[in-house]
Amino acid sequence: MKNLLKDIIIVDFETTGFNLEKDEAVQIGFIVLDKNNLSEKASFVSWIKPQQPINPDMPGFKWATLSRNDLEEINKAPSLKEVAQQITKIIPDKYTLCAWNANFDWHFWKNLLKTVNIDIKPGGLLDLWGSAYLKLLNDPNYQGDYKSESVFQYFGAKPRLKHDALEDCRLEAMVLQKLLDK
Repeated sequence: MKNLLKDIIIVDFETTGFNLEKDEAVQIGFIVLDKNNLSEKASFVSWIKPQQPINPDMPGFKWATLSRNDLEEINKAPSLKEVAQQITKIIPDKYTLCAWNANFDWHFWKNLLKTVNIDIKPGGLLDLWGSAYLKLLNDPNYQGDYKSESVFQYFGAKPRLKHDALEDCRLEAMVLQKLLDK
């Protein structure tokens, strides 16, 4: 693998739903990958207490298969601003942001950083799902669908029981490493 120009931050958000205008983040996970060898340099995960009242019937909770215990943790979680203050101590000055559905996670990433008046522009935005999709389109033996669970398993992951932002980032890092090794 050739060295990259910037470290990579792989970020994942669990949210109350999928509407970028009204739904909120309830969990963030990210890992920082070293630009020279893609080893994990740092990681972070936190629940985030949303401003709106939450309930287990919200679309994002059903999608992520969050439990009642998770909902209790979310209700006790720090605010978006408090989480952002923690994150700014960890992220590098220059990075490429990478996510499974990059536009979705980029929206929540920008909103998080705005709470602490930081307008960090990453040195690129990498949509991992799109890159993996191209790989699968060129594999005549691939029989699965193109949902994250199937794609992760194609690249060697075990089935997930639920979504967890940090665990998902590590799965995405595995996919990225395998794509770059090819």
